[in-house]
Amino acid sequence: MPYRNLTPEQMDAVTYIDDMLLSACPGSGKTKTLVSKLYHILDNSEDLLIGKRKVVAITYTNIAADTITERLLSYGVESNSLWVGTIHAFCLQWIVRPNINNIPRLCGGFVVIDEHEREAKLVELKTHYKKKGYGQVVTSLNCDYTPVYTKGSVEYKIVIDYHHYLANNGYIDFDLILNISYRLLAANPQIARRLAKLLYHVLVDEYQDTSAMQYEILKLIISHKQTKLTMIGDKEQAIYTGLGAVVKGKKELEHFFNLDKGMEEKQLTGCFRSSQSVINHYLRYQDAGYAVNALSELKDFPSVVHLESAVDKTQLPEYIKGIIETHLAQGIEGKEIAVVCPSWFDVMALSTGIDALMKSFDIDGFLISPIPKNQDNLWLPLIRLVLLNANMNNFVKRRRLAIELSDKLYDAGSTQERIDPRAILRNVNSISLNMNSEIEPWIELVIEKACENLEIDLYEKTEAYKAKQSILSATTERMAKYGMDYKASDLSRFFSSSNGVKITTCHSTKGDEYDVVICTGLLNGKVPHWNDIIDCKRSHQNYIARRLLYVISSRARKHLYLISESGHKMTSGAPYLPTNQL
Repeated sequence: MPYRNLTPEQMDAVTYIDDMLLSACPGSGKTKTLVSKLYHILDNSEDLLIGKRKVVAITYTNIAADTITERLLSYGVESNSLWVGTIHAFCLQWIVRPNINNIPRLCGGFVVIDEHEREAKLVELKTHYKKKGYGQVVTSLNCDYTPVYTKGSVEYKIVIDYHHYLANNGYIDFDLILNISYRLLAANPQIARRLAKLLYHVLVDEYQDTSAMQYEILKLIISHKQTKLTMIGDKEQAIYTGLGAVVKGKKELEHFFNLDKGMEEKQLTGCFRSSQSVINHYLRYQDAGYAVNALSELKDFPSVVHLESAVDKTQLPEYIKGIIETHLAQGIEGKEIAVVCPSWFDVMALSTGIDALMKSFDIDGFLISPIPKNQDNLWLPLIRLVLLNANMNNFVKRRRLAIELSDKLYDAGSTQERIDPRAILRNVNSISLNMNSEIEPWIELVIEKACENLEIDLYEKTEAYKAKQSILSATTERMAKYGMDYKASDLSRFFSSSNGVKITTCHSTKGDEYDVVICTGLLNGKVPHWNDIIDCKRSHQNYIARRLLYVISSRARKHLYLISESGHKMTSGAPYLPTNQL
């Protein structure tokens, strides 16, 4: 049950019913506390007089939303009063779609492009304007729909062309979802009032990663003083400030949201994850200066904390293979080992190298999958369901995917009513296909069979059809770009197995924990990235690097390897140097 083994600090946060800021150090049980708090609110809905109002938990990633939903499902919680998802999903479901007639740009239909499509277009535009490859371009707009760059600059032109491309094709991206939502609420206060009456409690996870636009959207709702607010996170883990995140303290939050009664600040102290040796290392990168004490059975574990700079990049896959094999021989499971890299490009390159050396061993291919795992694509839950074995170990996960698919089909207008998740599961279980086929025809046939059985129209102008074409084209391009030669039979390696070594980015690993963490690419220009070096103050460079090193290092329970491999060259020919903050 959710309250089992909660500490007094955790239980205090769970049962507190008013506005709250909960600061939680790494490994302090933040997710457990959040799930327990949601359970407590729903379990006491009558006493709290929630009625038909909703409880909303806003997460930074879809993975975090999935984790929370699956844990609640395991406790038997499947409530219409609860909604869990990202801020973009929240805006789409609760602000944009119900008020589509008030948004001229979207009235005729729209498609949310995924990150794959966005990056592909930006690469094209950067090439056209001869923008250097390392240069990041922020495509998000100000509140008045203007680019964040100086008018006439190369970046300004790229952003303008990018948004013309979106408008001309009936597309919007994740950032535009926020812009449109903000403008809609600001121009129509009655919509914000209705939301405030509907939402009993809004809980924001990883609040330190909240952007200025996201804050403004929440403010327009919270300002009506009918919705309780809980902010949960850790300022020391603020790794998205370079992408627009704004870190606010208690007083700033009280002032910003105009909270008459203030905001109670509570803390979760003590780490139930890591050995004290690992903790002592990542405290080197902390700015707040508070102590973190190991409280788990691993407190005195003889951890390896190793900094490596002698290995060449050509030797890196073999070097990492050696580390993995050492710990596998010690009895550590593959799924408890993570290899993290600064960027998607680094992940793909390293994944290819490690996979070639360890063919007989499973790799959790979240990032090397030939099918991009775009959580916003309508058909991704279906593909995952087909590839996920129907057994008791997967029952909760498959149930959650069936619910997600049902919701996506309904929200896309593909069904008049939500399909019973049990009917979806029966349908998926009946699909039998040749797994030796090419991947693209296999995807198409899976979708077509599901649509036929569920009586869903798949003609050209439907959202279902557009989503099918999107996932097919993204898969084709991804396989061509990285020289992938996979068949449908290989897909289980990437979707159904969670027992292999995880290979992911530094940013994506936040919220995860592993027995062994191996981080590569700790070089100036990668960590911190050139975008946080060029024309930036040294204090900014230092802040960004320390926050990221803090997050990376605090993912490890037992062993930590921080690698600054040699052999990387800048365009000038000069070598990359190890991250200064190490």
